[in-house]
Amino acid sequence: MRSAVWRVAKELGIGPGCLYRSARGLPGKFKKQFQQFEGIADPSRNHKSYREVVASLRPPLIPFTPLLLKDLTFLHESCKTFHGELVNFEKMHKVAEMVRSIRRYRSVQLALDVEPSPSHLQTKAYVRQLQVIDNQNLLFDMSCKLEPKDV
Repeated sequence: MRSAVWRVAKELGIGPGCLYRSARGLPGKFKKQFQQFEGIADPSRNHKSYREVVASLRPPLIPFTPLLLKDLTFLHESCKTFHGELVNFEKMHKVAEMVRSIRRYRSVQLALDVEPSPSHLQTKAYVRQLQVIDNQNLLFDMSCKLEPKDV
């Protein structure tokens, strides 16, 4: 799980090594949203729930890239491109279908003609002033301070 959102969903789950105490402190509204997201992020049946949600959305949208890469890798590794001197057109058709679906995600430009509200401008200013922490050890130490492990 490389996506930050999927990682948060995993960490807020019940079980050892998770942010169980933090999850208990969430208001009911957010717990309900989290449960809905958990259902979408469920990897069973080859991410069926997620795929159905994405298929129902209108572009533009940003898909979960690791899943796309997994699908392309599986397609590439599971079928030969050539059988002797013959091209595997079924494989090429499936690759083209996947590329068309990826292109569909960006087929419509995001329309932001709306006048920004004061809260939007405040949020934008807040996000711009945030500092990125990419040191995994520092992030782990900060996590342990917020939620110490029970020994």
